[in-house]
Amino acid sequence: MRLNQIAPPRSGHRLTTALLATTVALSALTALVPGASAAPDARTVLAEQPAGPLTFQVASFNLLGAGHTDGSNPRKGFDKSGPRLKRAIEILDRESIDVVGFQEMHQAQYAKFTEWESERFGLYPGAQLGTAPMHNSIAWRTDQWQALRTESIKIPYFKGNEIKMPYVLLEHLETGQQAWFLNVHNPADARGPAQKWRDEAVRREANLVNQLREDHPGVPVFLTGDMNDRDEFFCPVVARTELEAANGGGSDESGCETPPAMKVDWLLGTAPTVFTGYAALTDPLVKATTDHPVIVADAVVPTPVVQASPIDRVVVLGVEGLRSSAIDLTAGGWSRLAREGAITLNARTTLESTAPLPNVLSMLTGRRVDAAALGHGVTYNNDRGEVVRSTAGRYVSSIFDLVHNQGGRTYLAANRNRIDMVDRSWDGANGGRDPYGFDDGTDKVDRYFRGGNDYRLVEDLRTKLEKRPAAFTYAELSSLDKVGRKAGFDSERYHKFVGKIGRMVGRTLGSIEASKKLAGRTLLVVAGTNGGVDGAARDSERTGNYTVPLMVWGPGVVQGADLYDLNPAWSDPGNAQDGYETPAPIHTGVVANLALSVLGLPALPGSLMNNDQRLNVLSLPLG
Repeated sequence: MRLNQIAPPRSGHRLTTALLATTVALSALTALVPGASAAPDARTVLAEQPAGPLTFQVASFNLLGAGHTDGSNPRKGFDKSGPRLKRAIEILDRESIDVVGFQEMHQAQYAKFTEWESERFGLYPGAQLGTAPMHNSIAWRTDQWQALRTESIKIPYFKGNEIKMPYVLLEHLETGQQAWFLNVHNPADARGPAQKWRDEAVRREANLVNQLREDHPGVPVFLTGDMNDRDEFFCPVVARTELEAANGGGSDESGCETPPAMKVDWLLGTAPTVFTGYAALTDPLVKATTDHPVIVADAVVPTPVVQASPIDRVVVLGVEGLRSSAIDLTAGGWSRLAREGAITLNARTTLESTAPLPNVLSMLTGRRVDAAALGHGVTYNNDRGEVVRSTAGRYVSSIFDLVHNQGGRTYLAANRNRIDMVDRSWDGANGGRDPYGFDDGTDKVDRYFRGGNDYRLVEDLRTKLEKRPAAFTYAELSSLDKVGRKAGFDSERYHKFVGKIGRMVGRTLGSIEASKKLAGRTLLVVAGTNGGVDGAARDSERTGNYTVPLMVWGPGVVQGADLYDLNPAWSDPGNAQDGYETPAPIHTGVVANLALSVLGLPALPGSLMNNDQRLNVLSLPLG
């Protein structure tokens, strides 16, 4: 879905899994890091890690009906329906499909499917409504979903004869998330021109989608089917409804933009769903099964808490050289973050590096450094003219990709030329294709500002926030690291500059609160890209280098909370530098998928840290 469609306040289904919370009296948060200054009076401790967004696999699958292969004049090149159905089930399992809309499920295929798979899949309508409606049955895995309602709509088929086609309301067993699934087969021209009947079918299908959205405003609607049309189907249906296709494209007042390489088989959905991983499968197994591609995609539905959240903008401040032990949680913006936000002073840099640039890239991509382990591959701390695609050996998606591709504006600010690599890696020449909705182009960073110092950078940021805020902003403050390396990371000058950074944070908070466009809808994240140790500022084995703060502030954030208390799936490492294996410490690389999750967007493909988007900062429905 477009970012501006999913970002405003949303009504969410109540989370059914009870999450235990205990409020414990606490006079200080000194346990976060030895020697840290005092902070809030109480903390919330969760016994179970909250669930992340619901991600499931959905498909549209024309089986090539048994009537085409089992009779006296079978389709050349295809086995009979029995062996092909076995292959169809193999495809469902190979692709981990949870919900599928079948077309051309003829009697022989229905009989075998129910014989072989009735313990694993629910099916509607099957034989309940007669032979013709059976052909377009919807199937779902019963260990994942249960049917709450089963309905049908009359759709014109050959020569306008109406056939009942199914739609079902399913509920996900673990999360309680509900969703409607409508599956149809619009008529081909095989028995005479049928465009007018296809047009009428689209009109009825669109009306039903709109009615379901009106009657059930918090519930997404999915449409699967063999539409026997490309743009003639796509443009009207997306113009008349909230539906968006899993393979992109869109329609607005300026016209219709069709997806590339359209098929007649379609998969669409409404907010708050976002699709990823779309594919029209035509591999040898598929070609031995059917004469159509199998349409598959991952559907991602945000958590109920995120659906109800007003957050539609995220600002991340990365601070180079910020030692956790130097932060006074009673002063300036640091105090506000500690009192009003969720924080830890015991987060970790990447395991491989404590230099700023590698950690900035990990915060933006959710990946580790080591390219051999699918990391971003940037091991150095200066701009060498390269791009992340070359250092990683593959295209690496960043948070700029997903926000930009979903129609959101992005902003990058820095005062050191090494961050030029970030802008260049996702500029018009090096950014990836936009597969979501309208094609917003390959330049993923809409504006890049490079100021001369932190003060100028923050003032420009505040101006942008007050006048034209982006959906995602990343600003890198680098002066503190230079002060620490020159004067010492325990010097009076360094500590004064930490206080100055805190005041900059405070002014940024003030700008957010003073803006009608930002107040009550912006998440602010402050993270240290690296710490600092005198004489060994880049030594990745020194505690003072790899121990950094991570602070989150915004509407719905649990106030005065310790991030480890909110996230029992992560493990407080004490003074150790632990790796990425579960349970891992909270690395600052979690920021990318945290930001995306609160915006209602899916995790970055190929990311490692927080790739299930379960890191929790928001208040929870309890009990």
